Amino acid sequence: MFAIAWEYLTGRAVATDPTDRLAAEWPPHPDRVFQSLVAAWGEVGEDAGERDALAWLAALAIPQVAVPLEMEEDEAGCVIRCAVPKVFVPVNDLEGVKRGAYGDKHIGLLPARRTRKERYFPSVHLGSACCALLWPDAVAPDRHRVALERLCSGVTHLGHSSSVVRMWVTDAPPSPAWTPAGEGERRDVSLRVPDQYRLKALIAAFAGGGVGWRRPPTARWQAYRRFGHGETAMPRGQFDDRLLVLRQVAGPRLHLPQTKELCAALHKTLIKKSDGWTPEIVSGHEPGGGKTKLSHLGFFPLAHVGREYADGHLLGLALALPRCLSWEDEEAVYRTVAATMDTERAAVRLTLGALGAVTLAVEDRPAPPHALRPATWCRSARRWGTVTPFVLDRLPPRGVKDADAWAVSQIAVACLRQGLPEPREIDLLAVSPCLGAPAARDFPAMIRKEDGGKRWHLHAEIVFPTAIGGPLVMGAGRFRGYGLCRPLS
Repeated sequence: MFAIAWEYLTGRAVATDPTDRLAAEWPPHPDRVFQSLVAAWGEVGEDAGERDALAWLAALAIPQVAVPLEMEEDEAGCVIRCAVPKVFVPVNDLEGVKRGAYGDKHIGLLPARRTRKERYFPSVHLGSACCALLWPDAVAPDRHRVALERLCSGVTHLGHSSSVVRMWVTDAPPSPAWTPAGEGERRDVSLRVPDQYRLKALIAAFAGGGVGWRRPPTARWQAYRRFGHGETAMPRGQFDDRLLVLRQVAGPRLHLPQTKELCAALHKTLIKKSDGWTPEIVSGHEPGGGKTKLSHLGFFPLAHVGREYADGHLLGLALALPRCLSWEDEEAVYRTVAATMDTERAAVRLTLGALGAVTLAVEDRPAPPHALRPATWCRSARRWGTVTPFVLDRLPPRGVKDADAWAVSQIAVACLRQGLPEPREIDLLAVSPCLGAPAARDFPAMIRKEDGGKRWHLHAEIVFPTAIGGPLVMGAGRFRGYGLCRPLS
């Protein structure tokens, strides 16, 4: 057993979720802990023995994570997400000019003249709880253990500089709450973890003692599941909550009925730009051309709905990865998306025929509109309403007396296929329960490839017996933007 433990001296963990700039990161990612150790190593002289200890640590198996669980509706917890108010802070000091030459730059250094920019500092409150990373099968050589103890004593914060910590090596860590998920196992959360190449990447990013600093590449993602909770963890849909959000930066104003064309254009562009090599996880087809039997990349619209004055216009698209995806397949998706993007602007241009051309860019703003925040679509809820219509797999068979009851049963079956509990209530609707979303009849029908017939699509409100984690996209059109649901209060 080898473990590194820490506690937050202020009782608050301040760190931003890399997938949502307005959300706090919890649980803390193992790579964040490793980066703090590397930073401590660089600040105290870059000792060769300590570097060897860091290399040994990065090459270990993926660690378990012992942290307090979040406050849940049905059980008492000790981690509470704090509100994220908007604050305005002064910008960095201006560079001074030569002595005797007073001008606008010097005047700009005065407190009354310094401009302020909006910033957000998301955090969680956990009191005096102890956290740890655990390697159950690891035994640290004495020289590495001593070196890591020195490095832990030099770590001052984890995440934001206000997130002050005390860190140490321990043989008696708290019980793990999260453990790495194996192949095909349920994924409850994805965390960034270091690997054997991570140390070199961090050193290269901070070469020269910070001169010429550049942001290091993101560490690999690893699926984790709740430790010892079996299947009692919160059920989730087919797709991962780590969405790749693209916002529209140019082109005509589109609305939800254009979802089908926009998603199809992005899918075709990904295949075209991959130079003839398109992974099955992206194309949705086997190498022989047949439809894949695996869950693959999905697309769904991000529209202004569910809020006052909502009109249903599209702000962008989201790319959703399937849950329990292997690291190799995930890397294949990112490589394909990167090959499609303009490297200078991180944008892709889509041609939509008569609708014109649309340019989408990666959403990286600190405070994007509500519809472009993953939390809008991924938060847990019992009640869900369709934003784009649910597409049934087939039409009602002949002789069915109550077509609506048959449709309700098909929606229930779609929920069970994704591993969700059977809905407690399903209401079929002509219009969406989300303000601003158009009626079902305003969406173009999806066509069956077998006979060219139109599929039946409709709006619905679904109530589950327990909270469901998003994103929730269901039905025959779930990979092309139809069947998108939004959590309802």
